[in-house]
Amino acid sequence: MNIACIPGGGMTGEARAGIIDRFNPTVLTSTPSYALHLGRIMESKGMDPRKSTIRTILVGGEPAAGIVSTRKRLEELWNARLVEFYGCTEVSPHCGGYSCSASDTDRNAVTSHLMEDIQILELVDSDSKNRVAEGERGLTVCTSLNSESSAQLRFLVGDYAVATTEPCVCGRTHMRAVGAFAGRADDLINLRGIKMYPVQLEEAVRSVPGIGDEYEIVLATDAKGLDIMTARIEHTDAQAGAKVAREVQNRCEVRVEIKVLAPGTLPKTEFKAKRIRDTRSQ
Repeated sequence: MNIACIPGGGMTGEARAGIIDRFNPTVLTSTPSYALHLGRIMESKGMDPRKSTIRTILVGGEPAAGIVSTRKRLEELWNARLVEFYGCTEVSPHCGGYSCSASDTDRNAVTSHLMEDIQILELVDSDSKNRVAEGERGLTVCTSLNSESSAQLRFLVGDYAVATTEPCVCGRTHMRAVGAFAGRADDLINLRGIKMYPVQLEEAVRSVPGIGDEYEIVLATDAKGLDIMTARIEHTDAQAGAKVAREVQNRCEVRVEIKVLAPGTLPKTEFKAKRIRDTRSQ
């Protein structure tokens, strides 16, 4: 098994694509957004990522496994299996959780196994910080068990999740985050009293066929002092905007203005994606 760890500093996307073409790795590790970016670079250079030797995409840093449309896009682009790892640098220098083969067969039941042999993970209420009952949504709190250089006691990671201790059909018995992770508490969007997470908007945008890999959500205040949301998407068909608006309305219960741009207009994401731009406090 050969592993390509991407991205890294001081190297262009074209150079990384050349490494894959030359050294034939079977595993690609990166953020989900960069895996999309790298695949498109390969296509632009006449290389087909589907025909590469990559068979597993190991992603982290951004949600992916629990977003059906993003996961499908990545797996179809690379003709590979997507595995997501979960962790927090402040708590431990290793993976804290991972999706398993059971998530491959049931896309609507994605879970992340949490490594209880090296960490204690709790879910707490966002206000009281008291532990929530199993099956209730809470914020992740982690205690490291094997990190000497950065020992953490009940570190508030701040990701929303719902946990279960029921054994997985894959045979593992560690606690699982059901539906993977819903989003960070500090990423919560409040628009005219309606609360949503970036992952919900990503699922809505990418559920429409033909939408480009890049998109941007802009939050602003109009002349009347009302909050408005605008989605900038890439598509060859201007009518795609109406479809995206309906998906956002159905999933998030908010209205959104859509600006359909020509493919290649938005800047390419090379590290962790920042797709929400909030200008309301400016």
